[in-house]
Amino acid sequence: MEEYAFRLTEELVSAGMEVVVLCERQHGDSPAGVRIREFGTHGKPHWVSHFRFSRKIDRWLERNPAGRRLVHSHERQSSHQVSTFHTTPFDFDKKKKFIHRISPRHHLFERLEKREIAGTTVRAVVPVSSNLKKMLESKHPESSQTITSPIFPGVSFKAEHITRPQAPPADGGVIGFIGREWERKGLATVIEVWRELKRRRPRLKLRIAGVNPGEIAHLVNQSTPDVEILGWIEDKVSFYQGTDLLFHPASNEAFGMIIAEAMSIGVPILCSRECGASELVDNERGVHLPALAEKESWLLAAEHLLGKPVPLKRFSRTWAQVSHEYLELYQKHI
Repeated sequence: MEEYAFRLTEELVSAGMEVVVLCERQHGDSPAGVRIREFGTHGKPHWVSHFRFSRKIDRWLERNPAGRRLVHSHERQSSHQVSTFHTTPFDFDKKKKFIHRISPRHHLFERLEKREIAGTTVRAVVPVSSNLKKMLESKHPESSQTITSPIFPGVSFKAEHITRPQAPPADGGVIGFIGREWERKGLATVIEVWRELKRRRPRLKLRIAGVNPGEIAHLVNQSTPDVEILGWIEDKVSFYQGTDLLFHPASNEAFGMIIAEAMSIGVPILCSRECGASELVDNERGVHLPALAEKESWLLAAEHLLGKPVPLKRFSRTWAQVSHEYLELYQKHI
């Protein structure tokens, strides 16, 4: 979400728009020509900090009126005309329990989401994938006319200048997984399929990034040379270049940025259909299956993709394209 907002801001300024960013805290340098207004961070719980932050935004907008201003939110706000929705709806598809009816946290999160989508000033809610659009329309049918077609994220690095190795040897290869929320993103399935495939590919390796090694010590023997646990990584390009198959069987994912990034380099993708980015995965780039598919289906798909030549058709989407789509949207509502 943060990169989406940052890169979009850069491109909007390049296109000649005046942009003011209202945020809790600025990390790093701001894009050239952008005014930043920091309001300070709030401690947990998140449901309280969201509400307090939104109140500060409301007060700033009241004290700083502008004629043709359009407010584009990436948070749970209440004074926006356009909002980009980056995550699955709160408690979507979860069975409601008695505790939910009496939980202040639950009620406030639902209130924050409802006003973001159906507030009096809202003119457009932009999901980041078609999957997410369907979820939002299912949960908030009264706002279906406000929920727009998705605007996918761009890919930041210049992937056309990055080389990919050839297909892996028949007895080896590297399966890659990235994800801090590893349970939801399906790491247990990845490890299970990797173990089974090693019977046919004895030199097959597993590379896991974004996960604290201590959290998954019960799932995999980290002392074996065929397993590499990298923890948090800054250089994702090197990770993708050293990976022969990106495996992402998440139970739900609003988009899944790593899928788009890996495809832009030419890494084959095996992901769940519950990932928003799965709609970009065609037969030349990979395979997508239902998250609850049988292990045998994942196994056959992984073996098939590891045996294919490196995809020649790379995914390409720039942040300039993203900003152009937003500029067209703004013209309808400013």
